[in-house]
Amino acid sequence: MKKWRFIFSGHQHPSLNMAVDEALLEMHVSSGTPILRIYGWKPHGFSLGYSQDPELVLDTEGCARDGVPFVKRATGGGIIFHGDEVTYSLACSEDDVGNPVSVKEAYRLICSFLMETYRRFGLDPHFAIDVPGREKIKSTFCFSSFEDYDILVKGKKIGGNAQKRKKKFILQHGSIPLSLNMKFASKYVREPLFPAERNSTSLGEAMGKRVEFEEFAGTMKESFIASFDAILEESAFSAAEEMLIEKSLVTVKSRT
Repeated sequence: MKKWRFIFSGHQHPSLNMAVDEALLEMHVSSGTPILRIYGWKPHGFSLGYSQDPELVLDTEGCARDGVPFVKRATGGGIIFHGDEVTYSLACSEDDVGNPVSVKEAYRLICSFLMETYRRFGLDPHFAIDVPGREKIKSTFCFSSFEDYDILVKGKKIGGNAQKRKKKFILQHGSIPLSLNMKFASKYVREPLFPAERNSTSLGEAMGKRVEFEEFAGTMKESFIASFDAILEESAFSAAEEMLIEKSLVTVKSRT
């Protein structure tokens, strides 16, 4: 069994969430211990892919006016509105997750614990690449697009995942919506969200009932242990790690 460090962060500000995720990669590189983190967002807000221009894809003036925060991730992909959801991040080496031969294979291997999580809720998840006739869709909004290893439930995309690589080291994080508020998100995302409304779903919609944050987070943790034969050892950040997070927070804020 492989020992992983486990961090449960609760609900934090978008900028701090992204700063912690970036710092996790450095923590893993220096310690060699793989890390799993589960968290939420307070206040709710947007995250943008690293290469996205906020002015082009988001009504930044409207966000500022209404007090809706937005932040750039260190990873790629499209805009995500982080509201009623459970979010995970992990920092690890390739050999911690089965030595994937490519980035796409890494998504398949890492996301296996998400597939197991959905199965434990009685759902039947599939990767988009495994669904006949499912074509790739490009969009500035994550939940409107389809990539090969996006996860589909009942034919609709649920959540989104993104990676950053540093040689053999991987940072991956992902969003699992418990419910979706497309009406709110559409007030600020410049691209029309009709495809997202048609092609995406939330856990609550797929289940036909409400699932609370703590229940899903607990099942996600159990699924991770089963999928990776992992031992999760929970610990708080050290003083040195808190300083690393503060340094990372400056970098995150400078991007937006």
